[in-house]
Amino acid sequence: MRRLPTHTTQAMPPPDLTSARLFIAVVEEGSIAAAARRENTAASAVSKRMADLEARFGRPLLRRHPSGVEATAAGTVFLRHARDILRQAAELEAAMRALGTQVEGHIRLSASETSLVGILPDSLGRFLATNPGITIALDEGLNRDVLQALEAGEADLGVLAAEVLPPGLWSHPCFRDQLVAVMRPDHPLAAYPGVTFAELFDHEVIGQDPRGALGALLRHHAARLGRRFRSRVSADGYDVVCRLAQQGLGIGIVAEGSAVFFAPGMGLARVAILDEWARRAHRVCGLRPEAGLSRPARLLLDHLRQEARAAGVG
Repeated sequence: MRRLPTHTTQAMPPPDLTSARLFIAVVEEGSIAAAARRENTAASAVSKRMADLEARFGRPLLRRHPSGVEATAAGTVFLRHARDILRQAAELEAAMRALGTQVEGHIRLSASETSLVGILPDSLGRFLATNPGITIALDEGLNRDVLQALEAGEADLGVLAAEVLPPGLWSHPCFRDQLVAVMRPDHPLAAYPGVTFAELFDHEVIGQDPRGALGALLRHHAARLGRRFRSRVSADGYDVVCRLAQQGLGIGIVAEGSAVFFAPGMGLARVAILDEWARRAHRVCGLRPEAGLSRPARLLLDHLRQEARAAGVG
């Protein structure tokens, strides 16, 4: 059995950014080999980094088994702080670049409800804190509205679900979200740790706006299963879907970022949808060539890309 050095309470400098990033990749991928492919490096180099981290802290951070690896209790603590380290490093880099070169200007950003209720407000708050001379006009709309705004030159940047991106747009990873089912705590599925999409068809489900990306995505995967939802009511907007679920009118399907915001105050249970496609990618995109973006828009694009990389979104 591999022996680790005795843990010491002596103060240590924080781990380097590369080790933090590789550890995040290993845990998220569940495999050292998969993490090496994702980070475009050798599996042996990743394995050595993991061993060095465990030796440094004097305790195992990963539990190794035939099918891959998973974080130990100590590894879960380290994972949380590793993400903080990368986020803070990205913020520091952005702040140092901005010193003495304050940029002034206006950015028009068009995005879907998933983005605006989920990750974007926090990210934009950090961006504006380091760029006091920049203002942003946010326009919320359906995915087709975002596309129209880009095509009409009414938006500098857009944020869209990856599955609806048309050809002709450039795009970069922005964030991922997890689809969850929200329901009253007395619902038969409320105690489940997770459910498959197919399991939802045995229950009433609140319908989604067919014009939206999520509604289209759900219809697509329902058709692949040869099934149709049992729906007594349909709604537009995650807040309304949650309110209807609170009234016992069915299961709502929403992005986890929205569920975290709305569900607790409504006393709703949330259960992850386990299908692979239910972990959705969202991308920041544009129509005009990137080189033609204004300097403020370019700074925001760089900021969103840096935060995506820090979160392990690729």
